[in-house]
Amino acid sequence: MSLSQSEASLLDALRRLGGKADARSVASSTGLPESSVFPLSSLLEAKGYVRTSESMRRVVRLTGEGEYCAEMGLPETRLAKLLSSRGGEVSMDELGELGTLKPKELQAALGWGRRTGTFSVEKRGGKTRVALKADRASELEPVLKKLAAGGEPGAGEWEAVRQLQERGLVTVDAVKQLVMEVTPDGMAASGEVALNVLTSDLLKSGKWREVRLRPYDVSASPPSLSIGKKHPYLEFLEEVKEILIGMGFEEASSPYVESEFWNFDVLFQAQDHPARAVHDSFQVRGVAPSVDAPEALVRRVKAAHESGGDTGSRGWGYDWDIEVARRRLLRTQTTTSSVRYLWAHREPPVKAFCLSKVFRPDVIDSRHMVEFSQLDGIVGDPSINVRHLLGVLKEFASRLGFSEIKFTPGYFPFTEPSIEAYAKHPKLGWIECLGSGLFRPEVLEPLGIKFPVIAWGIGIDRLAMIRLGVSDIRDLNTSNLDRLRSWGWW
Repeated sequence: MSLSQSEASLLDALRRLGGKADARSVASSTGLPESSVFPLSSLLEAKGYVRTSESMRRVVRLTGEGEYCAEMGLPETRLAKLLSSRGGEVSMDELGELGTLKPKELQAALGWGRRTGTFSVEKRGGKTRVALKADRASELEPVLKKLAAGGEPGAGEWEAVRQLQERGLVTVDAVKQLVMEVTPDGMAASGEVALNVLTSDLLKSGKWREVRLRPYDVSASPPSLSIGKKHPYLEFLEEVKEILIGMGFEEASSPYVESEFWNFDVLFQAQDHPARAVHDSFQVRGVAPSVDAPEALVRRVKAAHESGGDTGSRGWGYDWDIEVARRRLLRTQTTTSSVRYLWAHREPPVKAFCLSKVFRPDVIDSRHMVEFSQLDGIVGDPSINVRHLLGVLKEFASRLGFSEIKFTPGYFPFTEPSIEAYAKHPKLGWIECLGSGLFRPEVLEPLGIKFPVIAWGIGIDRLAMIRLGVSDIRDLNTSNLDRLRSWGWW
């Protein structure tokens, strides 16, 4: 049976080591990394040349304090040298002033000294004094030096290791080790080596005639490689942005935490509208209430709600409350980005979109989430009308690859006329995916807009479900790679 060069090298090393050795010893003998020994041993075991087993080995490592003591000497060694240089005796006060030993080291040295009779501690003349009583070396010192040099504790040195561990100078861990033993077949193996690569040196020297090349199965399939890439849902959202930018739109934005003024009031949504109830929006605590709008705009919005202002409307006919408008919430629609954009761009033409997160309390199921993405868009120009709205939506749907889409009349507080659109899912059937229309005068006039504006809001996650073939909206955010690959996304 042929062997690779590495397999032959490992088998030879085991023979030299007496037929049985651990992975560490084999790695040291062959020069191979210890991590390479494990797979090679498995290959040799499969060929019947070695047997493998696991055993436990105690590994001793020096701590930072242990490394310091290995270099400078144990505290008792340093104390003995100090006492010897001072005539065999020194006061505790003087020891503290010299700073040769830290308090913890001094405590350990004196404990060892009392136990072995090397040091004594006596009070004389009102002072505590430490005296050297015997010339005795610490039995722990040579063991510590040996460990610092990379040596292993001998059979009679484990009691010293235990004491060093108690003093925090070493750690002792139980580590699994692989033990390999050559089988009779392995001892008798000829060790014929099969090379993976025919090198130029083999060709020049003529040794290519003497070696055997490992055979290759050219019919074998290559291994499957799972490369990194973006999440399909994120790729879809980026495609949506690219399409709109290609259609001449500019991307707009607005903050996640909005005032009710920008989220509802500017959009002519009455303050007693059910959508503004506490249980239908995420109210934000710990943020100071604020309208974040010029006083003139606030006055015009107030007039539009109460009496219609200069819009030709009668408004909603109630007393508009600035304190309600000041309340902060997580935005429930990206239409806030559209009206903020209109306020900053009051000269035609305007053409903008916002694709971002919105938040609404809801019962989570296959079609609903409390956090989802919404796509809002607006086009404003003196000549704009409903035909343009339908044309823009059809063109956008076509570029996304949706051939089945239908429109029905709808109602929204801030558009008139209003239109809803539905796209067809292969399993779920027709799904409502957007609301649209022309902004009402009650929305445009307070903003200072003198031209018609078409607007739409798309539940883009529902279009993503159709595009990606997903029946549950929660699957759009899955990070389960096995599931993504099973869908053919990765």
